[in-house]
Amino acid sequence: MRQTADRDPLSSSDPASPVARSGQSQQELLQQLALRGAWRSILEAIKGQQIADQEQLLCQAAYYTLALIKLRNYTAATAELLKLGDLDAAHLTKTADDGRSVSMVPFSLRWLQADTQEQPDKMYQLLDYCTQQLEGNTLLAGTLKSLRATQRLHSISLQDDDFAAAVSDQADSPLSSQEKHAQMWARRQHMVVCNLVNRHVRSKEYKVALRWLSWLLTERRDDPGLWSVVGYVQLMLGDIAVADRTFHKAAELLSAAQTPEQKQRNQAIVRRHQGLLLFARNDFAGALAEFEASATVLSQAAAALQSRALVYVYSCNMGAAIQVTEDSMQSDLINYVSEPLLANLCTMYELLDVSGNDGADGKTRLLTLIGGILPDDFDAGFMHSK
Repeated sequence: MRQTADRDPLSSSDPASPVARSGQSQQELLQQLALRGAWRSILEAIKGQQIADQEQLLCQAAYYTLALIKLRNYTAATAELLKLGDLDAAHLTKTADDGRSVSMVPFSLRWLQADTQEQPDKMYQLLDYCTQQLEGNTLLAGTLKSLRATQRLHSISLQDDDFAAAVSDQADSPLSSQEKHAQMWARRQHMVVCNLVNRHVRSKEYKVALRWLSWLLTERRDDPGLWSVVGYVQLMLGDIAVADRTFHKAAELLSAAQTPEQKQRNQAIVRRHQGLLLFARNDFAGALAEFEASATVLSQAAAALQSRALVYVYSCNMGAAIQVTEDSMQSDLINYVSEPLLANLCTMYELLDVSGNDGADGKTRLLTLIGGILPDDFDAGFMHSK
């Protein structure tokens, strides 16, 4: 996915073109546009381009399909994937330096093909593919076994920014190119399992989700973020006592922090866990105190804010829930604007509106506040009155 054509197919003679000004390669441009959420610009940049290089074409197909999915044009995205046919076809492979036949298909394309399906079958097939890459190569399988034995798989970040920071300073010995390759495929395998966990949780198949999380723990037993996720799912099952013990295990792992900043962050994570436990026990005042204490430190601002607002809702104080959400958003729009948070806020407007206007006044204020910073893929449909 890193190969580029000899000539940049997105280059333009127009001096006003952002591509011409930037002097970037095609992939760098598409990556930058994706990071900005400029999905329509990606479609415009790729549409109509004639690419001879097969790997470059596959790279473009990945960005193009992703942009269509982000813009919720699922029919077109499915059509693009169907155009590619069998991703394991012989014409999509090349011969590596060691004589092996390797796929030119970016892993992102395989992911998109699996993730666009409502049923998890395709994602399970992708899991089999990742496992085959790890175990089908004798040398890679041996390297993976060594990484497992030395517990160097848990350093691969799968969690949010807070947990990634919690383990980022752990001293690991430098990895060889073979070890990096094994870690790459192990990370892909773990991310597929995380996707399956999310699917089963959404379907309320919590026990199936926990079985996959247990498998991940055999690979990453020293990962505090993973123990935290296990605790969340146990709370969804209503098993508060077991979740408490799981969060305690996460706290033990987090206590190994070295720097003052790490210690402060990890203490905030522990307090967030305590807030969840108190909330599950209907101690809403105690939960609110823990969430407010952790929110000042943790980077997941929107998630922390939703927890605080939810406490007010369950305390039958809808006005306070709306007020704390609005105040936080106005203080830091960039970190607080997310679809789940805005959808919840609009729902609260509707519940509190006794005029029968579906919270139209609040939604209008909200659209005025955030209208200028929304990415292309933001679905503002829930912000309009019915």
